[in-house]
Amino acid sequence: MLTFGVVTGQHQLSWDEILDQWHQAEELGFDSAWLFDHFTALYGDPAGPCLEASTLLAALARETSRLRIGVLVYGNTHRHPAILAKEIVTIDHVSGGRAILGIGTGWNVTEHQAFGLPLPAPGERVAMLDESLDVIELLLTGQRASYDGEHYQLHDALGTPTPVQDHLPILVGGKRPKMLRVIAKHADIWDSSDTPEEHRARSEVLKQACEEVGRDDATITHSISLGADQLTDFDGFEALARAYYAAGVRQMLFDYPIDPEGQRVAARVATELLPRLRDLE
Repeated sequence: MLTFGVVTGQHQLSWDEILDQWHQAEELGFDSAWLFDHFTALYGDPAGPCLEASTLLAALARETSRLRIGVLVYGNTHRHPAILAKEIVTIDHVSGGRAILGIGTGWNVTEHQAFGLPLPAPGERVAMLDESLDVIELLLTGQRASYDGEHYQLHDALGTPTPVQDHLPILVGGKRPKMLRVIAKHADIWDSSDTPEEHRARSEVLKQACEEVGRDDATITHSISLGADQLTDFDGFEALARAYYAAGVRQMLFDYPIDPEGQRVAARVATELLPRLRDLE
């Protein structure tokens, strides 16, 4: 099965505008909706509105009933993993078991400098993410846990309540070999932004990484994130979806268009194309 979701970055948008986009996404039949995790706008006026991800996601959980929901993706350097684990479990309860934890290393230099957040070198951030996911997975069990890592420690920590879902899915975004090893170890969903050809090649690297950690690579769902322009290309959309499906992708995510004409075309794609594309073979 191929599923489809939309990403509504919060920059330059009010609560009412984001809520309207999520209502549209649910009414049109998209399978999932996602925020991003930034504290200031990435384009336009840097002083413009940019609502925080976790609190906003909890509010949107109460305003929707069917969509799977998440953040694409939380920056690991933005929060201690124990805090993030508590946040995502709370959102899972608020949503009735619809949350997905999307996470990456964190990257925005300007944002980290502005808010006084440390941003180590890329290789160290990958190691931090690996440890962070160890911590989160321990806390999601609801059992008391201790952990003595280089970057994170737990001391008889208790993560209760547990998620509503029997297993809260973890999505990790990344492309490079070190990240693919982290994905092989931890992820239920692997997200990237490759072309179909690039995705095939990186899938082989991920398969090898899975073999190294003793995991069946078929247990990881492949996801691709694309821009709003692909969602508003009605004539080319079916060929795009078929190409990614043939490359092994089973989830497609698109930036949600903010202009009325783009939203009109996205509505046509959702109502006329998505129902039959979900069952590609």
